[in-house]
Amino acid sequence: MSEDLFPSKLALGAQFCNRVIERKALADNIAKARHTVLVSPRRYGKSSLAHQVMSELKLPFASIDLFLAYDDKTVTQRLLGGISRAVSEILPPGEKAFKKVQALFSKFKISLGLGLFQIELMQDAGDLDAVDQIYSALTALADLASQEKKKIIIYIDEFQDITSAKSAKSIQGAIRHVAQETSALVFLFSGSNRHLLVEMFDDKSMPLYMLCDKLYLERMHSADYRPHLQSLADKMWKKKLSEPVFNKLMSLTELHPFYVNLLCHTFWKGAFPGVKEVEQCWHQCMEEESRRIRAEIEKLTRNQQDLLKALALCSTEEPTGQAFSARSGLSVSSLHQAFKVLSDQDVIFRVKQEDECVPFLQKNHARILDPLMAYYLKQYA
Repeated sequence: MSEDLFPSKLALGAQFCNRVIERKALADNIAKARHTVLVSPRRYGKSSLAHQVMSELKLPFASIDLFLAYDDKTVTQRLLGGISRAVSEILPPGEKAFKKVQALFSKFKISLGLGLFQIELMQDAGDLDAVDQIYSALTALADLASQEKKKIIIYIDEFQDITSAKSAKSIQGAIRHVAQETSALVFLFSGSNRHLLVEMFDDKSMPLYMLCDKLYLERMHSADYRPHLQSLADKMWKKKLSEPVFNKLMSLTELHPFYVNLLCHTFWKGAFPGVKEVEQCWHQCMEEESRRIRAEIEKLTRNQQDLLKALALCSTEEPTGQAFSARSGLSVSSLHQAFKVLSDQDVIFRVKQEDECVPFLQKNHARILDPLMAYYLKQYA
């Protein structure tokens, strides 16, 4: 099978697994023009969920990535790029459409090539007024959507990076103004820094305070993976994965969506696997990712590293209690400080649900979020 069934980036169509409840919730919000923040740790599939729902709804959308967009100009250009793609989806190329876009986006340079509109800053523009440019472009897009009787989804990923831009608060204010004034545009936001992202919508001092519903993504249950993986196994090997193999896959990855895909991708291209082959592939994943894991660990303080090593050996419901303090060799006060930082950075998480295939995942226990990092640390703890 040459198709990549377990992609490391976007998972769409046959690659996408479950998320039935979240897909319905997001689709309902879009139908009601309710703006949404997708909240989860990194690599839980927020972008895949957004793109899958957009594909199912068959609505025009602007997908915008603000990764490393730390200044006004970059933020503006990224947003204009996404708006350009949305315009191209709802208007067929032609002289009449070109004139319409020119009239609506009168503050911008408009061009048309290969059937796609390009909406750019004027070449002779002086000092950039990012707030005015972004507000004007979003308002024009809303007007176009209304005229064409369309609903456009604007999905902005890594939205927290905007906070470093000079006009960050004013840009957020412009987005809020447009979002509240029209039902033709529906905004979706996500980002890899969960703590900072949620703060942007929960802090009363922030422009986007209480603008959006929040949709939280947790790890899926093994029962959610079973039909998806067994169907793919049947296509690949003409038989289902054995129960021990399936359970080993679930337990090694601890139901983490990214690592389920990574491990499956590693062994899915060979012969029908047994438990030993799955374990060997997981060790191979660790060897391939060891440089990245080591680099992440080395960025942490000594106390944070010691906390992680202790958690790798044994999870606990009381990571700042006396018993865990004795086990880790850290004082209770040091544990409090290290635990808060690592939790805010999504290095540590608390288990939300138990699973019969992964019995060691005990509800409310603190664990290392990255199962491959935990596996790596066990070698040195």
